[in-house]
Amino acid sequence: MFKSRIGGTQAKYRLHEWQVQDLAASNSANAKVEGSATTFASGDSTLRTRQGNYTQILEKPWSVSYTQMAVEVAGVADEYAEQRRLKTIEIMRDLNAALINQTSASGDSATARTMQGALAAITTNATAAAVNEKVNQPLYNKLMRLIWLQGGRPNATYVRGYNKQVISGWTMPTQRHLSQSEAKTLYASFDKYDSDFGTQLILPEREMPDAQVMVVEEKHFKVAYLRPLEYKEISENGGSQRGRIESEATLEYRSENSSGKITCLTFEY
Repeated sequence: MFKSRIGGTQAKYRLHEWQVQDLAASNSANAKVEGSATTFASGDSTLRTRQGNYTQILEKPWSVSYTQMAVEVAGVADEYAEQRRLKTIEIMRDLNAALINQTSASGDSATARTMQGALAAITTNATAAAVNEKVNQPLYNKLMRLIWLQGGRPNATYVRGYNKQVISGWTMPTQRHLSQSEAKTLYASFDKYDSDFGTQLILPEREMPDAQVMVVEEKHFKVAYLRPLEYKEISENGGSQRGRIESEATLEYRSENSSGKITCLTFEY
């Protein structure tokens, strides 16, 4: 879900780089004497900083024997094409997991490059839960306040299943005026949380760790593709037809301080 919501951009090199420029801190003492001359200093301009993230190569290979291709299988017209379809879904799931959970490595001749995922990229606004503490409103609202003080306006909260259920239990069921068609519907969850610092979509994400919650301003995150999804047919090996799909991408995060995370949460299976 995270990958599909943040959109994409283009990478040009193995180390994908971008510029970040912050506003200067507000200054209540900004006052000039009437008629005074303007003075300049070397720090008048806010300098940009360069950030980067390594591209990660993802691959899914498959092989299908000629016997498998000849056998009739109910609901499958072409076993090779079916495996290609399934591997395409799987590699997109792998990419989504990396965009959230991966940690960065530059790689070498024996080690693969890996990207910095969103949870590792978010460092400014990180709140650790106490021992045996589950996600709760005071803890969540504290994180929202920290993000707001940094200038962030997050719009989405990503959680795994257990934390989604805990958040849905924050408020007791309230009285609802139901239409006749809804009269037998029990509402035991909510998908939006209207906080003092903005409304959040509460999104269940299978790739999130059980012990963490991620609150993001999605517009500052993008999937940067050096190579989009490519299909290659590999020369046959004995009695099988082989193929692979491959992509190379990374995560671009332009303002990590616009987002935040809660770590060390207690959870149950």
